[in-house]
Amino acid sequence: MYSNKKWEIDFAGVLANDGEVSTGRNTIILNRNNNLQFYIRLISTPPKNFPRQVKDVCGYTDDLSNFSFYDDKTLPENERKEALRNFLDRYILIFHIELKKRDGIKEYHIARNIRVVRKNDSFRPNTILEPVPVFSEETTNRTKNVFEQQLYSRKYIGDNKQVSKDDDDTPSIILWKDSQENDAYTLYGWFEKHENALGGFKFHPFNNQVKWLPLNVNYIFESYTHEELLFMDSNLHEELQEVLEENGEPLIREEEPIKGEQSYSYGYSKMEQVTKDEELESVDKEKEFMDSFVTECKIMGLYYDTKDLYNFHTAMKTGSLVILAGMSGTGKSKLVQAYTRALKLSKDQSKLIPVRPFWKDDADVIGYLDTLNNVYRPGDSGLMSTLIRANEYEDDLHIVCFDEMNLARVEHYFSQFLSILETDDKHDMQLYDEEYGAKIYNQHIFPSSLTIGKNVIFVGTVNLDETTYPFSDKVLDRANVITLNMRPYNEILKMEEERLEELSKLNKQTKKEESTTTNKRKNSVTFDIYSSFKSKEQKISLLTEESTFLWELDKALKGCNRNIGVGWRILRQISVFLNNLPKDSPLSREEAFDIQLVQRILTKIRGSEEQFMELLGRYNLDTKEVEDSKFLELLSEMPMAYKFTQAKNLIKEKAKELRLHGHTI
Repeated sequence: MYSNKKWEIDFAGVLANDGEVSTGRNTIILNRNNNLQFYIRLISTPPKNFPRQVKDVCGYTDDLSNFSFYDDKTLPENERKEALRNFLDRYILIFHIELKKRDGIKEYHIARNIRVVRKNDSFRPNTILEPVPVFSEETTNRTKNVFEQQLYSRKYIGDNKQVSKDDDDTPSIILWKDSQENDAYTLYGWFEKHENALGGFKFHPFNNQVKWLPLNVNYIFESYTHEELLFMDSNLHEELQEVLEENGEPLIREEEPIKGEQSYSYGYSKMEQVTKDEELESVDKEKEFMDSFVTECKIMGLYYDTKDLYNFHTAMKTGSLVILAGMSGTGKSKLVQAYTRALKLSKDQSKLIPVRPFWKDDADVIGYLDTLNNVYRPGDSGLMSTLIRANEYEDDLHIVCFDEMNLARVEHYFSQFLSILETDDKHDMQLYDEEYGAKIYNQHIFPSSLTIGKNVIFVGTVNLDETTYPFSDKVLDRANVITLNMRPYNEILKMEEERLEELSKLNKQTKKEESTTTNKRKNSVTFDIYSSFKSKEQKISLLTEESTFLWELDKALKGCNRNIGVGWRILRQISVFLNNLPKDSPLSREEAFDIQLVQRILTKIRGSEEQFMELLGRYNLDTKEVEDSKFLELLSEMPMAYKFTQAKNLIKEKAKELRLHGHTI
């Protein structure tokens, strides 16, 4: 029995060499049906949802019949193989991929819909190609002027079926092909995220500004075009992004806005700007909340450094997924409870969900449609009750904590919520197909889709041991992974005395309030108050030395593995974190930047000694120091104020793992 999955977008590859095929087979074989089959080495950057370990796929000569290849079966086997090799060696192959899984065990990745493009003279065996979507008047039914104005106005610009639509695969640049001149292309970028709907793609540019420039024809000659897609050498792709940044012209709105119509602007409206008094009031309220949070931690016996608490709070309010990691028994779940108590949330506003190892998809969490009895059956986690309440009480803040969330694969049961974390506003979560709505008896409670607002914050706790699953890059791209560190035991005795003092004060205060306070939520932190803690700055506002460092680090990471790096999402999240440090935070900007390297980037460095030795360096067992580390070299080029204490410690730890185990753990 087979179960299938298809990637109906374009990949690029070349005929693999003998010895490169993952199964150990020769690159061209004669199968039991007397047909030739061959193995293609992938050379294009795949979508994030494609398995990272798959480096080659199988192709069949039947797909080549349209390209003047004929397999003469009267010839000896070796001559048939040689003829096929001579044919394929001349071409870049473009194809879709189908996964066939037999009996749920053995997997086969097969190339489908194969097309061929002749190799350029500049092609080298180590070439990596980046897919760049191409739009035109023929494919979008728009003129170039309309296309540019819709691109400028953040509207849908038309579809492209040859590239991934997944949230993780936003192309940094796109092209417009002139219908009059074959080799005339215009380049637009940079883009940090996108949306896709019936109207096709909608792109969101970095720094809220689209830049453009005419593409030099030499870039086209050195690339491989097929219909609505251009495959470009990764080195040229990086070079082109730099050229666009330095020489690109800002895209502007040509026509004047109609009288009475809102004008388009890359800035933010006056309604989004808070007054000086409001800012000061927000700072006071956040300080009051943090004092309460620190006190709650003391009362609950959580002996964490104050800097860790500010790190946790800053990560929580920026809206991304927060994952608390560490040894079992270090108080990760209790820290979330302390946070909800400091916010003075009711039981209905917070939910602790123990993750079950058998969860396979989001139906185990949110429920499923019972078509036999025409009812929607919510999951037994209780999550749906919290989400429905959050939808009804938009002024209330809600916190959902997944306890031991990596007992099951997060990207499976948490898939819809990962998409929600990408949006800046509300997001509709699909429960079941709308066409069933009228038939479902409890559809008034569980509609076909449920709006999830920003008044719901997701947080998780994890134990990192052999009983749990590692996080995929899709999860790590959206998460702040905070490893909690215990205070030295000799400090805990003093902190225990402080805890008893706080308990004594609390008991006295409680007795005074018992006669007058009947509802704990009376003084709870509302969603509006919590939102006021957040910075209104939306642009990426890294310092020059920070952005330069991250760009160099991105190149170094891609040199180890083309599927990892510092993407636009991570760049934006780091900037948002730095912008949201509370005014009285004990964390300096330099310390916070160090923390973000650890929580956003170093978590993704997982692999073998061959991959990461040059980047991380070699751990000297005698001196217990790291030598010849590209990462440490980049850190040393930053200003002296950046100590990078945490990053250096983690680099040392990972380099040691490479030395002792041959891979990072």
